[in-house]
Amino acid sequence: MNVLMYQFKCPGKIYGNYEGIRNIHTNEIVNDNDTKNLAKKELKMEKGYENCSINLLVKYKLTIDSIKTYSDITKVPFSEKEKKVMD
Repeated sequence: MNVLMYQFKCPGKIYGNYEGIRNIHTNEIVNDNDTKNLAKKELKMEKGYENCSINLLVKYKLTIDSIKTYSDITKVPFSEKEKKVMD
């Protein structure tokens, strides 16, 4: 999974600015311009922010390694038995 950290600055609805740092993730390989567009789209969808400036900070590949498995994992059903359908 590709993860990109970006900094944003968006004009406030009444006054001031909304600023912060967020991460966006994708399984696709995207260029920097597409990444900025994805970030703007995400900010508009989730926060309602428009006309934001985006500065890309870090692009990294995310992997997850299991370090420890706890005994309660056996209580979680990872699959269900198929139901037989009578015709």
